[in-house]
Amino acid sequence: MIIDWYTIIFQILNFLVLVFLLRYFLYGPIIKAMDDREQKIVEREEQAAKQKKEAEKESQEYRKQREELEEQEEEIREKAREKAEKEKNEMLKTARKEVDETKHRWEEAFEREKETFISELRRRIGQQACQVARRCLEDLADSRLEELTWDLFLKKIKALPEEEHAELQEALAADNYKITLQSAFKASEENVDELKKSLQDVVPESDGKIELTAKTDQSLICGLEIDAGGYRVAWNIDSYLEDVEEEILKDLDHKTPVENSGEVPGGEETGN
Repeated sequence: MIIDWYTIIFQILNFLVLVFLLRYFLYGPIIKAMDDREQKIVEREEQAAKQKKEAEKESQEYRKQREELEEQEEEIREKAREKAEKEKNEMLKTARKEVDETKHRWEEAFEREKETFISELRRRIGQQACQVARRCLEDLADSRLEELTWDLFLKKIKALPEEEHAELQEALAADNYKITLQSAFKASEENVDELKKSLQDVVPESDGKIELTAKTDQSLICGLEIDAGGYRVAWNIDSYLEDVEEEILKDLDHKTPVENSGEVPGGEETGN
């Protein structure tokens, strides 16, 4: 077999030229286009990754801001609740104070009215008692109430305890033996002389030194009172009205809660 080297060499050259032409005009542009496309894809992926990273960062910042806003909102709500609670407590405290003050004023006014009522009632009871006693004594014993009052008062002076004699003597001496007599009725000269004699019997050192001034004071309620330098001896019907006053006060104290509760003693609760 004869080998045609010329033909082989020519075919080799043709193949190399074909490869060169294909590489330069076909494969080169295709590979370049593929490389460019791949590069663009890589760039797009990098850009997408960068955008994703930025989006995640923005999302984290947004989430952080939202959490901060939520914390601030919760803090604002908490401060608002505390402020509202504080204002409520202050209003309750003020209202409670006003109620207590009103209650205290009402109680004071009630006590004043009660004392005024009791005082007026005692005065009227004393006056009525004096009138009744005077009429009874005049009708039954043929004696005046004033005379009995004087007798009781003189007995009280004569019955002073021994330890009070020195006190009376000291009070008389400190005021130059001046004595003020107050009585619910006008004292006669005979009554004044009897009083001086009784005082001299109790305090012999005052013999002939006593200067007695008599005054009338109907508020004593058929009674007598002497004042010697601040030392006092008194007798009047007022002392016998203490029990009446206590009973009236008890009735008032008992009636007040009953009235407030809307109940009637011995009956059923009232209502509309």
